[in-house]
Amino acid sequence: MRAEDRRREIVRHLEDYGIVKVTELSNLFQVTEETIRRDLERLEAEGYLKRTYGGAVKIASTQEETAFHIRNMRNRYEKQLIGRKAAELVQPGDVIAVDASTTALQFVHYLKDKKDLVVITHALKVVMALAGNPDITVICTGGTLHSRTFSFVGPLVESALANYNIKKAFISCKGVTLEEGITESTEVQARVKAEMVRGAKEIILLADHDKFGTTALATVAPVKAVHKLITDVGTPEQELEKLRRVGVDVVVAEGASVAPGGRLA
Repeated sequence: MRAEDRRREIVRHLEDYGIVKVTELSNLFQVTEETIRRDLERLEAEGYLKRTYGGAVKIASTQEETAFHIRNMRNRYEKQLIGRKAAELVQPGDVIAVDASTTALQFVHYLKDKKDLVVITHALKVVMALAGNPDITVICTGGTLHSRTFSFVGPLVESALANYNIKKAFISCKGVTLEEGITESTEVQARVKAEMVRGAKEIILLADHDKFGTTALATVAPVKAVHKLITDVGTPEQELEKLRRVGVDVVVAEGASVAPGGRLA
C-alpha cells in the first residue's frame, strides 16, 4: 500500500472510531510503528487529527469537511506534480480563474511567490490559501456556499465571472472522455466551470490519471475547448493521443522528491 493510501485509510479509521493507536495501525498496515508515527505527524500538520500519547484523536469536523479532506488526499502526490507544473504557466500581470477542485488547491500553493497576480475564484479554500499575500489580489465571486466542496455556486458566481477579463482558467473535473467531454458530478459545479471556459482566453485542464475514461453527471465543455492539459505519468498514452488529435496541448508532469512536510521539493 502506498503511503498516501495508508494515510487516507487512517483518516477513515479516525472518522469511524474517533481514536487510533500506533500499535494497532502498525499491525493493520504491516509497517513499523515509526512509520505510523510519521504518518500521524504528517496528518496532524495537515489538520486531519491531533496526536496523543500512543496514537491520535479525530479533530471535530462536519461530514462535508471529512469528504473534502479525503478527496484532497486522493492522488495527492500526482496533484502536487500537476499543480507545480501548472504554476509555471502563470506570469506577472496575469488575471486567472481557479475552480474549487482539490487539484486546483494544490496548484495555488505554488503561486505564493508570483508577483502582480489577480486570482478570481469561487473556492473558499483557495481564498484562504492565498490570504495575506500582498502580491496577489484575490477576488471571491460570492454566491451560495456549497458546503461539500467549500465553494460558492449559483447565478451570482456565474454573473461575477462574466464581468472579468480572464486570461487563463485553471480547472479540474470529475471525468474526461473524448465523447462526453469534461464532466462534473453536479450541475451547479458544471455551470460555474462552464462560465470559466466561456470567459477565459486560455483553458488549462488539471487532471490526474483517475479522471480519464470516466463520465460524470453534467458536461462542462467538449475536450476541444481545452488549450492545455496537465496530467501525470499514470494517464494511459492512448487517452492522451485522443486529446492531441483534437488539438489539445498535452503536458505530463514528471516526478520529484518530496520535501519535509509533504510538499514537493
